[in-house]
Amino acid sequence: MLSLVFPLGLTALALSVGLRELGDMTDIAASLLATMLFLVAAPTGWLFTVEFIEAGRLLIITSALFTSLPLWYLVGSRLASYSPNWGMWFRNYCVLCLAWSVGNVVLVVVAGSIAG
Repeated sequence: MLSLVFPLGLTALALSVGLRELGDMTDIAASLLATMLFLVAAPTGWLFTVEFIEAGRLLIITSALFTSLPLWYLVGSRLASYSPNWGMWFRNYCVLCLAWSVGNVVLVVVAGSIAG
């Protein structure tokens, strides 16, 4: 269950921006960052944002969480089966979360630079 801390924490940070609030230009940057944080936490969210799916934000968030949290749980339990103690599991989990986050940011930057 401890493996769900990272995705749920990122989701809480992403949702703290607010779903329907109006704001100035800094809020646009915050909402873009929140979207990126949510897609790092719930990688299956990409599937639910396809143009032909008519879904609201709440449906996309809940369906992405319900499909991504089991993946994070499986990754955490797999790490637990290979780790001899909690300290080693925590270190491996932090490295995995950091690598996953950096990989996603690099992917978005590369895709953005290719797209123009």
